[in-house]
Amino acid sequence: MKNNIIFIHVILVIFLGNVHKLNSQEKIIKQGDSWLYFTDSIPQDNWMTNKVSDKNWKLGISPLGYGDEHIKTIIGYGNDANKKHITKYFKKTIRIDNPFDNIIYKLSIQRDDGIVVYLNGYEILRDNMPRGKITNTTTASNLVFSNKNEKMVITKILSPEDFLYGINTISASVHQARESSSDCLFNLELIGSNKTDMLPLLLKERNTKNIVLSSKIKELGYKLEIEKKELQLEFIQHSKRNVLYILVVISFLLLLAIVIIFALRKSSKENGVRLNTTNTELLERLKSKDQEMMNYSLNSINNQQYLKELKKDFEKSSSEDLKTLRKSISRATSQIEFNLEQDDDWDNLKKHFNAVHSGFLEKLTRKHTTLSETEIRHCVFMKLHMQTKEIARILHIDPRSVQVSRYRIKKKINLDENVDLKEYLQNFIG
Repeated sequence: MKNNIIFIHVILVIFLGNVHKLNSQEKIIKQGDSWLYFTDSIPQDNWMTNKVSDKNWKLGISPLGYGDEHIKTIIGYGNDANKKHITKYFKKTIRIDNPFDNIIYKLSIQRDDGIVVYLNGYEILRDNMPRGKITNTTTASNLVFSNKNEKMVITKILSPEDFLYGINTISASVHQARESSSDCLFNLELIGSNKTDMLPLLLKERNTKNIVLSSKIKELGYKLEIEKKELQLEFIQHSKRNVLYILVVISFLLLLAIVIIFALRKSSKENGVRLNTTNTELLERLKSKDQEMMNYSLNSINNQQYLKELKKDFEKSSSEDLKTLRKSISRATSQIEFNLEQDDDWDNLKKHFNAVHSGFLEKLTRKHTTLSETEIRHCVFMKLHMQTKEIARILHIDPRSVQVSRYRIKKKINLDENVDLKEYLQNFIG
């Protein structure tokens, strides 16, 4: 749409009779213009805008710097020639009544060694500088040795919508590669042009902006996905805390029930029949509570497995280009690893499973001594009528490996091939 606006502008210029504007250009900022400069270490925040005071800044004509014969204004660098200030700052305010009077704007610079250029407070150019945040101590990426690198070169193409109507502020910070650097140079030109042969450059710049914008959108989507996973992890952790709280309450109730049973046995010898009936009822309640405890333990194991899978997702999502992301999830990964080290859930499940199923595990391991711990778990999950996919997820194996494991179990317990393992376990009485 914005590219179409530029072409429409060209057509309007022709139809309105302003043909003389086509293929014309004007120097908005040229060599020899006045610039504000600051060399005393660190300027105020937002120095690159016109919203802060310039009373501590000095005024000079371009080119500005030191140690170069082409310089018109010699600037300072501190009190120690062997330990000069790394960064020098430059700023200029211009007035553009109608940015769309020109089709394209061409920005050219001289710099020694590196430079960052801002338009109305926003970075528009970074040359011979590292990535990341720029401060007054950030050094240039490379030294400039040759005059070839100091010539005025086209470094940025701007479009009319990059500018404001009226006052605009162009700022730059020039950075040395070393504190002992012998020279510093800054010069900048800004040309407004209506030359039609410049349109391909503008379109290329537009495509570059679109690619950068698309990349930022993808990065934002990636961050949103990470936040979603963090919320899911927080929900799982909260659910696990609730399960633990319920387990504590149930354990307390079980302990209380046991105390009551012993108290009734001690104080009610003369009521043997009634006491036996009461004991039977309490045992049924205990069995019911064991069933509940078994379910909670099973859910806890599922949660633990989910934590394993979520941890793998985090590790896969990490990227060398997103080192800050790895730091942001390291704390969550440590918490996951701590939770995964806890193996109380399986012990609790075995305990309550045995209570509900009349010592099934003890009888199974006593009769089939060659079964491994993993195979015993497999038998428990089959006894609980769990599906193949559920067993695969909990055991952290492929569903096809579940079938292989079942064949191995049948072989170990000398079960005939025509006998179904699941049916055998359901009817197993030791």
